[in-house]
Amino acid sequence: MPALGIDTATARGSIALAAEGRVLAASALEERAWHARELLKRIDRLLRDGGLGPGDLSGIGVAVGPGSFTGVRIGMATAKGLAYALRIGLRGLSTLEALARAAAASLSPAPEWILPTLDAGRGEVYAALFRLEAAGPSRQAEDRSRPPEELARDLPPGCVVIGDGAEAVLRSGAEAGRSLKAAPAWPPLAPAIALWAWSAIPPGAGYTPGALGPNYVRPSDAEAARRRS
Repeated sequence: MPALGIDTATARGSIALAAEGRVLAASALEERAWHARELLKRIDRLLRDGGLGPGDLSGIGVAVGPGSFTGVRIGMATAKGLAYALRIGLRGLSTLEALARAAAASLSPAPEWILPTLDAGRGEVYAALFRLEAAGPSRQAEDRSRPPEELARDLPPGCVVIGDGAEAVLRSGAEAGRSLKAAPAWPPLAPAIALWAWSAIPPGAGYTPGALGPNYVRPSDAEAARRRS
């Protein structure tokens, strides 16, 4: 029974199915699919194309941020609704860890160090450092929002930077004389999320209310403005 992976936290949204350590199917999501009703239609289509139905799912994994505040909320709400209706396990994965896992599967040769990044606005970048080990990415730092020059200064030599915040970090690294590397591209995240969910959710796991929360890292612009007023 496959696990479903959902990413609506990034600009390259996607959904995927995985089981037994391999990706069974995946589909990209354009931004107009970031609505709960449309997202459910896309998930149903992905399942039907594989001769499956919602009842065949063993669990659901979803990107919980950082990333688009609206996208995170839509993805989480959809995942919670499905898991509750189907009485199956649900797990949330940091968007940055999902990016690290996706990169580890796509980069050859795999680097020792990788910094997944997302543009956080306000001149900052969401990022977390990972070391790629045989068992998978090993987290070396918590998800944070930082100026790119601070990130570049603290990275180990040869670190590969990936994601839509990479350009700013690499530029700052070059200005500081740091030896950093750019990843050629960053893949959709849902396949990595689905693979992780399939291994992380025990067989027969049921839905646990309140077990999933967002990882916004910092308040939204609107929330920050309210706090200042």
